[in-house]
Amino acid sequence: MDLLGGVREEMAFEANVRKSYLYRFLMEFQLWWPIWVVYLQVQRGLSLTQITLLDTPFFFLMVLAEVPTGAVADRFGRRWSLMLGSSLFAVAVFVFAIADNYAVILLSYGAWGLGLTFQSGADVAILYDSLKHAGREDDFQKINSRLSAVRSLAVLIAILIGAPIAAATSYAFPIMLSAGIALVAVPVAFSMHEPAMEHDDSHARYLQTLVTGIRESWDQPALRYIILFSATVVAATFTPLVFQQPFLSNHHVGTGNLGLWQAPVRGVGVVSALVAYRFVGRLGERGAFLALPLTLGLCNFALAGIDHAGAAAGFVGMGIVAGAQPPIIATYVNKRIPSARRATILSVQAVMGSSMLALTQPIGGIIADSFGLRAVFLAFGAMTLTLPLAALLAWHRADARETAELDELNRELLGVERAPESATTPVSSAAP
Repeated sequence: MDLLGGVREEMAFEANVRKSYLYRFLMEFQLWWPIWVVYLQVQRGLSLTQITLLDTPFFFLMVLAEVPTGAVADRFGRRWSLMLGSSLFAVAVFVFAIADNYAVILLSYGAWGLGLTFQSGADVAILYDSLKHAGREDDFQKINSRLSAVRSLAVLIAILIGAPIAAATSYAFPIMLSAGIALVAVPVAFSMHEPAMEHDDSHARYLQTLVTGIRESWDQPALRYIILFSATVVAATFTPLVFQQPFLSNHHVGTGNLGLWQAPVRGVGVVSALVAYRFVGRLGERGAFLALPLTLGLCNFALAGIDHAGAAAGFVGMGIVAGAQPPIIATYVNKRIPSARRATILSVQAVMGSSMLALTQPIGGIIADSFGLRAVFLAFGAMTLTLPLAALLAWHRADARETAELDELNRELLGVERAPESATTPVSSAAP
């Protein structure tokens, strides 16, 4: 490749970073964010149990499709995967807005989940590889933190705008607008420059890519346990947040003001995503990992123990974790996986999170309808201080063992390199 061509390609990879920001902004700038639960409750007449049960097939579909769609991205291109994902997502959101019975809502959830799986893994993979080809691989944590901040900022603006639009029109109208916004992301994905795929075998078959990705994520104990830890933190963060809108409605917050009450949660998510790499720098990797479940446990117990609108501050702490968790964990994971199967293994991580949410959200809905919202927060506070901490302990042991094995291997290699020098020293010293 000539010098001019190399410069152009590097500029194209740099442009991918900006396009990634725009793509994620459009996909997260969804005006249904502040009202989707009350939309299902009020306009569609569903209970919290029915609403959260919708998430069971939604997340299980993501479980079944996540790794195959990640393998599609690795085999056929991340750009095409992103285009397909945003197209499906736009159609699903539109159907969600006009659905008038449970079966149609369930169908929209299925298309919604499939659309998300085509994006999951592919977006981070194309960003990481673009930075790598541009010689900026070390900037990934900082750039990914900014990307998480962009996502949170998009949601924050949508929350502030969506609730007043719903109050002035209907619950369904901002949802339909959101479908059009998601559709705009398709040409953005199309314009991205696809980095060369570093396949171990250029003729590798789809199934081989899929199976190898799953095996590699399982065969590394430290990677396996950090993926499990990530999944439990995701479940402990986003399941309680589902009940934020009912919590506010129970404390007499009107539709038009729902966005104002939810905005701080997203606002701190923006900030925490931006400073996540500094957070890791101060506390260290292990300290940052440990801070995530401890913060969630404290927030859940505060919501369970205080029956007042002011307890909504507990959701703010969850927003901090929601913003900080992806960039904190993504750097550790990305450094331990090969480029050729990056999207596939990242999809394995998403599978674990989806599996946990498929189980925890319906449980939360049943507890809420049977015992009240405070019981939900109490249950998830207890969960947060058990499952994630157990996974973190297992990761700590596995990571320490792998580090010790690597150090031993390095010492052995160093000894082999020095052996010829020591062997020739006596000959040299004996010369007259």
